[in-house]
Amino acid sequence: MSDAGVDVLMIFSHPRALGGGGPFHYLAGWSVKGASTIMLLPREGRAIILSAGPNNTRVFNQRCNFFADARAYGPIAPFAKLLETGLGELGALGGKIGVSGTPYMPAPLKLALDGMVSEQVFLGDALDALRLVRHADEVAMHKKAADISVAMIERVMDLARLQAKTPSDLMTEAELTGRKLGADSSSIWLATGEAPPTTYFELFELNEALGPKDRVQLGATVTYEGHFGQCLRTGVRGPISPEMQDAWNRMVEMQDRALATLIPGAPMQNLVDTLEADIDAFCPYTRANDPFRFQSCHALGVNYSDPSYVQAVNPERDRSKDGKLPLIAENMIFEIHPNFTLPGLGHVCIGDMALVTATGAKWITNYPRELVRLD
Repeated sequence: MSDAGVDVLMIFSHPRALGGGGPFHYLAGWSVKGASTIMLLPREGRAIILSAGPNNTRVFNQRCNFFADARAYGPIAPFAKLLETGLGELGALGGKIGVSGTPYMPAPLKLALDGMVSEQVFLGDALDALRLVRHADEVAMHKKAADISVAMIERVMDLARLQAKTPSDLMTEAELTGRKLGADSSSIWLATGEAPPTTYFELFELNEALGPKDRVQLGATVTYEGHFGQCLRTGVRGPISPEMQDAWNRMVEMQDRALATLIPGAPMQNLVDTLEADIDAFCPYTRANDPFRFQSCHALGVNYSDPSYVQAVNPERDRSKDGKLPLIAENMIFEIHPNFTLPGLGHVCIGDMALVTATGAKWITNYPRELVRLD
């Protein structure tokens, strides 16, 4: 803000932002998923949070009153009017401000903001760079999220051993387990069948029953205080085929080779390049023609895929910019989940959270990295 010559930064939080709370949550420590929110952050003095309705505002005042005052917008106090009042109180009305999130503002609100200030300097990149520096308290929240995701996996595997349970039972019980353990949000994707073709997110997509030779594959995704955690595992009913065991062993090897790239100071893109090369060497499909393949790794923060890291772990990135991409640093958290399709086996996957330490990286999803026998 000092370098940009602005005394006030306006951060807009989109109500339907995918993958987490983003910069607003990073700064405030809490965010609302169903409504737009604005923070006016001055270089000196108390911030102002403009929140939807009395209930959200009450929570913001409980959680953020050590640095900010929250005010409710609604029919009596229109959002744009509160924004104008706040900018005026901070001495920024008619002047130059820093902004983040403005591309996601509703057109009427953005038009109103344009008329309130003379210049807007985009500081989203600076906020993303700030989020690359990770702290011990953030790590603690990710570890808690990791523990909850593991508990959800354990619950699913226990239920999958029972004859009377359905895939819908597994999904609902897993999500309930996460919430009982304190997750802000808990969800799973689930695939069942002898050769699952893909993964499913909705109850209506699931098979009606578990078969005697089914695989049960799932990813448990959690937020705890907004910080993401995730674990992916596979259980097998009946005998484990040599082909499935071989695929699993290869994926574990891929994870370990990827983990070894997470050394402080190393280029972040080494992670995805190592992982993708190993997948391509084993999988007969390319990323382009694989019947189902999603990202093989991503960074976890208060976004599912933290934007500060997105390009560095993108297998289809602009490689001419590799020299300018972020470096690995202590306390960064990555999800490493190789996933791809194999003829006769369908979609296969494994996933664990890796924490970068001063000397390397270690797994923090404490669940055995083995195929789970469900009989």
